[in-house]
Amino acid sequence: MGNVFSDCAESQSTLARSQNNNDDDVVTYESSSFNKLESNHLHNMQKAVGARENRQDMNFIVVVWRCAHTLADNGGGKYAGVTEQRCQRLDAMCTRGFNAVDSLSYVLKEKLYQSQNNDVNELLFVEFVSNICSGSYGHRTTLDFVWEICCCDGVEIEAKDRVPAEMIIELCIDIAEMTHYMIIDDTSVTKELTNNGSRKKAIIQSLANSLLEYARSSSQQDFSYEYGGNTTTNVAAIADNTSISKRDFHEWQRKVVPDLLQNSVAQFLQVLLFPPKPDDKNDRSMPMFRRYNRLIPVLHSSKELLPRNAAKLKDGEVVPMKSALFGHNYVEDDTSAGLTGQVATKVFAPEVFAFTTISASKFGNNWYRVYSGTEDGWTFNQLENSIIGYQAPTLIIIQASSKDHPGKSVTFGAYTAAKWEKNKKDFFGSADCFLFQLEPTLRVMKSLPKMGTRGGHYMYFHSNTNVVSNNLGKKDELVEGFGFGGTTRNPRLFVDRSLEECRVMNQDTSFEEGHLGFPPSSDSMSVNSSTTLQIDFLEIYAVGDDDTIQRGFLALNQYRDIADANLRNARTVDKAAFMGDLRNGVIESKAFAHRGQVDGRAHGSLKGDDGKANGL
Repeated sequence: MGNVFSDCAESQSTLARSQNNNDDDVVTYESSSFNKLESNHLHNMQKAVGARENRQDMNFIVVVWRCAHTLADNGGGKYAGVTEQRCQRLDAMCTRGFNAVDSLSYVLKEKLYQSQNNDVNELLFVEFVSNICSGSYGHRTTLDFVWEICCCDGVEIEAKDRVPAEMIIELCIDIAEMTHYMIIDDTSVTKELTNNGSRKKAIIQSLANSLLEYARSSSQQDFSYEYGGNTTTNVAAIADNTSISKRDFHEWQRKVVPDLLQNSVAQFLQVLLFPPKPDDKNDRSMPMFRRYNRLIPVLHSSKELLPRNAAKLKDGEVVPMKSALFGHNYVEDDTSAGLTGQVATKVFAPEVFAFTTISASKFGNNWYRVYSGTEDGWTFNQLENSIIGYQAPTLIIIQASSKDHPGKSVTFGAYTAAKWEKNKKDFFGSADCFLFQLEPTLRVMKSLPKMGTRGGHYMYFHSNTNVVSNNLGKKDELVEGFGFGGTTRNPRLFVDRSLEECRVMNQDTSFEEGHLGFPPSSDSMSVNSSTTLQIDFLEIYAVGDDDTIQRGFLALNQYRDIADANLRNARTVDKAAFMGDLRNGVIESKAFAHRGQVDGRAHGSLKGDDGKANGL
């Protein structure tokens, strides 16, 4: 066993040296996604796994990861300890955490040893991995791989036309969670797997509901499908209300959660075959180790960007923050409790992962909370101060309830890449925005293009804050609050100034149709009637890539500096005008009566109360 690894490691070292020396004769494998060194790494791993696959004390996935580490480590000497710890944690995940591990292992083994004319074709596996890791170009390969896992019982693959929607969603989220813990090197992974069970089930159900809803809505459409097959609706299968076809999954995933497979299955294979680089920044001699970003964005408080806090935070530390929607952003049992910086949590957050399936690029790797009703206060002035002037993408998340649906809640909101502006007296923003419902059913309502005077009502924000109460001419009759879509009289999503209620509608001309709140009752007067919900939680996050977020906060600080300067100037002008009015008698006061009494002193007399001069 050790000789096999030594031989493979020696081969890998030879390949590395040959690439440095431009000796292409040693290299025989190359694909569209991998260079020659990477392709040969996969080939060598096939041989190493083949010599070790019959280990009964270890899951096949763990065997593959151990071999990948050993080859990347040029024989397993320098990082042997790291390899052993990682494999033990992965084995614990496979044993305790996920339902589809046996099916995943079986199908992965089939792909690793694909045969052609009864002989192992080494290029097939390299091409399979290349297709999946190539992103959208390999979408069909990834889809087929996921479908085969769902059709496998752990001992064989059975061809099926339909599988349970919840099964395929759970598989993707399980693989994403496994990948998350493989990347972050969490030493307490087995404990964390049990900490978010109910939250994970809720998100699985939400995505499954979304998939089934899409399947039902498209069940009557007869359109061609790239995978062929009978397009006639299977009424009996639809009636069970739980299963979907490959076509259903493919179309839903492409339309609603386009990054789902990339952020789960594709990322998993990359991490499994090219392990995360150990924490040794100066070591560049092992190119088969890779650096990966966290699969789940890290939650931050905007207070981290204050100079007094930024200087105190070390790498991996955060300002402690609690979210009613996403939980804690720090390790709860950390011994540094009470300090400014605490270790960032490594728990897989299913709700945050759901957003990355919609668009990983839009949401980035770090989220900064700029407003929380629970933490910052339920005042519109505070919310306004948090976002007006910030010139970068924001994510608004609302959890609300209704007296018509006791004991239930809905989570929804909006994403916008445009900056927030105040008192435009009309809608503003750009088409780079969308509405969503996160729970109980994931829905994404994309913006619609503006057609003449139709549509284009993307964002709205109006407030009479800081308007002088005695200057009524500066006030207007526009409704105060913020929202998206619809009209000022009938908004698609609107939060009023009190922050206690919000109104939602199911359709308008600026966004795609879809429910934001609870589905309308059967006795509703109109399918597009406005529904009022009570807000339970409201949070706003700055999202996007790190550079964009930094520019956004820089613009916010500049806006606040200008606003403060203008306010100081206004106060100075108002004070001078007030004092002038007092002196000129516009405002009745005895504060300056003595001036009038002594203004005759230079002439040798004082004025009495009757205004006449009295001689000295």
